[in-house]
Amino acid sequence: MKHEKYLTILLVICFLSYFMMVNLSMTAGAEDLSDYQVNKDVNKRDALIYTLRNSFLEEKMLTEFTHVLTNLDYSDCEFIINECKSQNLDPFIILGIIKKESDFDPNAKGAAGERGLGQLMENTARPVAENLGYVYDADKLFDARYNLKLTITQLSYLMNIYGNDVHKALTAYNRGQKGLEEYMKHSEGNSAVSDYSVKVVKLAEDYRVSFNK
Repeated sequence: MKHEKYLTILLVICFLSYFMMVNLSMTAGAEDLSDYQVNKDVNKRDALIYTLRNSFLEEKMLTEFTHVLTNLDYSDCEFIINECKSQNLDPFIILGIIKKESDFDPNAKGAAGERGLGQLMENTARPVAENLGYVYDADKLFDARYNLKLTITQLSYLMNIYGNDVHKALTAYNRGQKGLEEYMKHSEGNSAVSDYSVKVVKLAEDYRVSFNK
C-alpha cells in the first residue's frame, strides 16, 4: 500500500514536470513570436517614415523647381504640386500647359478672350468654376490661384473621360471636346496626337529631365 502511494506521488510529479516544461516551451515560443512581430512592425514603421520623408523632400524640391522655372509666388507653386497630387496628375504636364499657353504670365490675354495662366475661355471656365462651387468672374481668371484651380480641374476631368490618354486630353483642352472629335475624324488613323499635345508633352519631358539632374 505504501509502495503504491509513493508510485502515485511519483506519477503526479512526473506529470507536473511535463506540463511545466510544455508551458515554459510555449511561453518561450510566444516570446520569440512576439519579438519577431515587434521587429516586423518596427521595420514597417521605419520604411513608412522613410517613404514619407522622401516624398516630402521631393515635393519641396519640386515646389522650388517650379518657383524658379515659372517665377510665380512660392505659395502658388506649392498649390500646383498639391493639386496635381490630389488629382493624380503629372505636375510637369501642367507646367507644359501653362508654359505653352501663357509663358507663365498670369496676366496673359489671348486674341479670342483667353485669360490667365491656362488661357481659359469663358465657355470652359464658367462651368468648371460653377461645378467647383465658385463664383465665376472673368477678371478673376487673372488671379493665378483661381486660374490654376480651374486649369488643373479641367485637365483632370479630360484625363478621366479619355482614360488617361494624355494626347486626347491635351488636344481636347486646346480645341474643346467637339474640336477633338473633328480633329480625330480627319487625322490619319483617327489619332488624337496634335501639334499642341506633342509640344506640351515635350515641354513636360524637358522639365522632368531638368528636375532630375
